Amino acid sequence: MQVVLLAAGMGLRLGHLTRALPKAMIRLQGKPLIDHTLPRLLANRRVEEVIVVGGFEHSTLAEHLESQYSIFGDRLRLVENRHFTKGNLYTMERALPYLSSSFLLCNVDHVFSESTWAFILQEREGSRIFCDFLRPLADDEMKVLLSPEKHLLQISKTLEVFDAGYVGLTYVGADKIELYRESLAETASIYGDKAVVENILPVMAGQGESIGVVPFDRHRWHEIDTREDLSKTEAALAALESDEDSARETRG
Repeated sequence: MQVVLLAAGMGLRLGHLTRALPKAMIRLQGKPLIDHTLPRLLANRRVEEVIVVGGFEHSTLAEHLESQYSIFGDRLRLVENRHFTKGNLYTMERALPYLSSSFLLCNVDHVFSESTWAFILQEREGSRIFCDFLRPLADDEMKVLLSPEKHLLQISKTLEVFDAGYVGLTYVGADKIELYRESLAETASIYGDKAVVENILPVMAGQGESIGVVPFDRHRWHEIDTREDLSKTEAALAALESDEDSARETRG
């Protein structure tokens, strides 16, 4: 499996924290945000290659990966999206030439635990999106409408009727890569510079692809868009570490 990690965004809602840093390099618990994801991906035996797509302040991210991850050689690839001010569909487009097997698409600003990554990085069949069904959704979160068979019909932040929330993870099987490429090109022609990577999925569904769902309600995760999100994630991770330390002391 390959993993595409989208890391080109400017993180404007983080204010001064991203004035001169890419979002991937802001500090969470004292280390760059991307360091909460990359080690867990590269430690998983199912992951053949991680493709990181940078953009804003690309050189800063490149220097960090070179200094901290060069030992992983050809298992880690960094590419650049110079059009990072456009929709993130163009960030995904930069990864397309390097895709040759099943792949997982994820975002650098989503934080998952080690055990949750073990669940995420399972081989699956066909095309699937990860959704939670129980968590209340804010207005600006991505919402999903499903068919009675639990296949994707629509995905958008503006849906008034929906069944679930999108977790920001999409799995595409190796035999669906060409359809994904074709659908990305069609999506760009429809939406232009406003295109986002999620727009690809309804286009695929319109071509007859049944995009299934991986339920995610049992797993905790954090998305960092604002400074408030960052503070909440810091507190949640600190509490989790405290609980784990207490459990170890009890076992000892």
